[in-house]
Amino acid sequence: MWSQELECTALPTSEHVVRQGTGAHYPRLHCLLVQLATMDLVEDTIPDDELKQLQVLRGRRSRFGTPESMQLALELGTRPTDVFISTNLKAGTTWMTQICHQLRTGGHMEFGEITEVVPYLELAHDVGQACDDEQTCNPRLFKTHLDANSCPSGGKYITVLRNPYDMAPSLFKFLEGWLFEEGSISPQVFMQQVWLKETLPPPEYPDAATRPVAVQGGCLAMEHIVSWWKRRHESNVLMVFYEDMREDLEREVRRAAQFIGVTDPSAISTALERSSYKFMSEHSSQFDDNLLKRMCNGSIGLPKSAGMQNSKVATAGGKQGLLSPRTKALIDKAFSDSVSQATGCSTYAELRAKWHQENSR
Repeated sequence: MWSQELECTALPTSEHVVRQGTGAHYPRLHCLLVQLATMDLVEDTIPDDELKQLQVLRGRRSRFGTPESMQLALELGTRPTDVFISTNLKAGTTWMTQICHQLRTGGHMEFGEITEVVPYLELAHDVGQACDDEQTCNPRLFKTHLDANSCPSGGKYITVLRNPYDMAPSLFKFLEGWLFEEGSISPQVFMQQVWLKETLPPPEYPDAATRPVAVQGGCLAMEHIVSWWKRRHESNVLMVFYEDMREDLEREVRRAAQFIGVTDPSAISTALERSSYKFMSEHSSQFDDNLLKRMCNGSIGLPKSAGMQNSKVATAGGKQGLLSPRTKALIDKAFSDSVSQATGCSTYAELRAKWHQENSR
C-alpha cells in the first residue's frame, strides 16, 4: 500500500512534488518523496544478464567513431555559406537534413541514403567521405551532433531542440535491435545508466574534442541545448523546435529556406511535400543510416546487416510511455542542473515558450 501510494502520488517528478506544495504540509513525506523521485538505479540491482549486455553496449559505443575522423571534422575548411545542422541525438537531425537538401536541390532524391549527400561531419572519414569535397550543389550541408562550442566556426548553423522526454526513449528504440538485442536491456536501465550517465570520454579519448559522438548522453544533451541557447540571437544561427515542426511544418520549412537563401517557390513547395511524414515514411530506407551501419558495424563487432530494420522516420505517437516516473525525475534533475541554471527556465516547455515570446516581438 505504501509503495503504491508513493508510485501514484510522488513520482511524477521532484519538481512536481515541490510545486504542488507537498512539503509545506508533509515535510517528512516531502523529503522522502524527493529522495525516491531522484534515486538512481544501482548496477548491483540490475540482473547479471542485463548488466553484461549493458557492458557490451558500452564497449560498442566507445568504438563508434575514430579520433582521426573527429580531428578531420574539426579541421574542416569552412565556407561562409556552409550550413551545419547541429542537433542532439534523436532530435530531428534527419528531418531537418531532408528539408535543407530538398530546398537546395529543388527535389533531388537520387541517393541511396541521405548521408551520402549530406555528410555526418564527425563520422564522414570513417565511412569514406571527405568533408572538404564539393557536394551535390551549394550550399554545402553537414549534419552533426557537436555543440556550439565544438562546431567548426565560420559557417551557418541550424539547431533543432527537442523535449528530452522524447529524445531518451527515441534513442532507446533506435539502438535496440542494432547495438543491443531486443529485450536484452530495459528502457529504464538504458535511459538511466546510458543516456543520463555516459558523459565522460573513455580513456582513449582524453578530451571532448576527440570523444566519439555515440558516447553523447543525457547531461551532454543538456549541454548541447545550453550551448546553442546562448547563441540563439546570432544572425548565423537558426533555432528550431522539433515540436514546432510537428505543429506547422510549412512555417518551419519557410524559415529554413529564408535562412539558407532559397527563394524559389517551387523548391519550397517541393521541400514541404518531401519532408512530410507521408513521403519520408514511404521512402524510409533512404533515411535509416544504412550507410553508417554498413561501414561501421564491422569495427564494433556487429554483422554488417545489424540494425538495418531500424527506421529513423518518427511515428506520430511518440515514445514517452516508455519513461517511468523515476526516469522522468532524473531527466528533470539533469535539465535543472544544466539548462535551468543557464536559461532560468525550469522545464523544456518553459524554454520553448520563452523562445516564442522573444520572437513574437
